[in-house]
Amino acid sequence: MTDGEPNATSDRRTVVAVFLAGVAVFLVLYETQGLIPAIRDAYSIDAPTASLTVSATNVAMACFLIPFSLLASRIGHARQIAAGVIVAAVLALILPFMPSAELLIAVRFLQGIAIASVPATAMAYLSLRLSPSALPGAIGVYIAGNTIGGLSSRLLTGLAAEVLGWHGGLAFTAAVSLALGLIVVWLLRRDLTATAPKRRVAHEGQPRRSPIPLGHGLWAIYLTGFLCMIVFGGSFTMLGSRLQRDPWQLSEGAVALFFLIYLVGTVVTTYYGRLALRFTRTRLTLIGMVVAVIGAVLTLVNSLPVIVIGMSLLTGGFFLGHTGASAAASTARPGVDTTRSAAIYLTVYYLGTSLGAWLSAVLFTDYAWPGVVVMCVISLAAVVVLVGFTQRHRSSPS
Repeated sequence: MTDGEPNATSDRRTVVAVFLAGVAVFLVLYETQGLIPAIRDAYSIDAPTASLTVSATNVAMACFLIPFSLLASRIGHARQIAAGVIVAAVLALILPFMPSAELLIAVRFLQGIAIASVPATAMAYLSLRLSPSALPGAIGVYIAGNTIGGLSSRLLTGLAAEVLGWHGGLAFTAAVSLALGLIVVWLLRRDLTATAPKRRVAHEGQPRRSPIPLGHGLWAIYLTGFLCMIVFGGSFTMLGSRLQRDPWQLSEGAVALFFLIYLVGTVVTTYYGRLALRFTRTRLTLIGMVVAVIGAVLTLVNSLPVIVIGMSLLTGGFFLGHTGASAAASTARPGVDTTRSAAIYLTVYYLGTSLGAWLSAVLFTDYAWPGVVVMCVISLAAVVVLVGFTQRHRSSPS
């Protein structure tokens, strides 16, 4: 038996709850990304230190994804999701009142721990609660919630900060996240009191899956996500700092509108399945890297329309690489525990976010925006080399 008694009504409630949980936690995951200049000035710190408000959350999230994926079966998936959403929102509420940068970063780290409980658990919870035919659509809805939350995290916080100041921007985002969290708890109320499901065991006569063989193929997939996220996370973390300088001196609200470029990723992921019918994952990844390099170079031009085009191309290229790598990490194959493989991919992926945010801040401080672009080009070129190495390894005789 799974958490609660499944039926058509409870299935819909489950999907809505997981969707809103994704929106709620991703809403606070990137809430400081567009406020780096304001945080830097408020605490009289440098940009690399301010960028730790992004990196710390992602590092914590990466470190706790696998532990939470193992813990869920013991305490109950619904309980873990509900607790993570509420704790992340409560920490977001106290975030604007931190008297020092050190405490601000520490709270962001704790937020990352709480946030990790949702992506580590959500897909497994859906697989327990829903029928196999309903599962793919439900997972798509959950991922859409993540995307909406990630975009809103940057957009709502920035727009609110223009009216309420950066403290008010963070508080506004936290309040929305908490409201969504309370709805999630209400939707999951029956599962919260149900007994945790028993662990699934292998059918008699079928061997258990062995640990993941960390060969060239899987590591290439994980590193593709890592390198792509260095580019995506790093470029968007420092974009606001660039646009708030001469010659534009844009406000937090105006900078926040640039995060609408994130919607390019929604389009790419929506059509990726169709593209995959015509091209191999390797070819799509290589196309994505070339497109992203062109986009990164275009952002060097001091023209807002050209910067928008460049960041759009960079975003589209990133999602071509990330979507293919994510799908490959979750693809069933002999001797591979796909749940654990997906968790490892997400762990490495969010470590890439952390490194990209910090490294881009260091490079921006020393070399301005060209330093960030060089980081992007080198990382994207490394993906191309990695894909080429993997292809040669596969084609070489054993």
